[in-house]
Amino acid sequence: MACPTQTKPEMPRKALQDGSEGVVKAQALIKDGAVRDVTILSGPRIFHAAVKAAMMQYKCTADSGEILATQEFIFKQE
Repeated sequence: MACPTQTKPEMPRKALQDGSEGVVKAQALIKDGAVRDVTILSGPRIFHAAVKAAMMQYKCTADSGEILATQEFIFKQE
């Protein structure tokens, strides 16, 4: 299974103001090439909505059936 179209999560404005950084681990339920659900497994709460919004836009190539995929996102101040 691959997701050639991946949207990068945006750094939340509040995180930029606060200087927040962190790593978020998320799990996506992929069915028929589309992300159906995203579960946050760990990481600072301030980034959860950005990760969910980004992962829900993924376009994947997959066999029929459901697949659980885990991905880590690193949020760093530039």
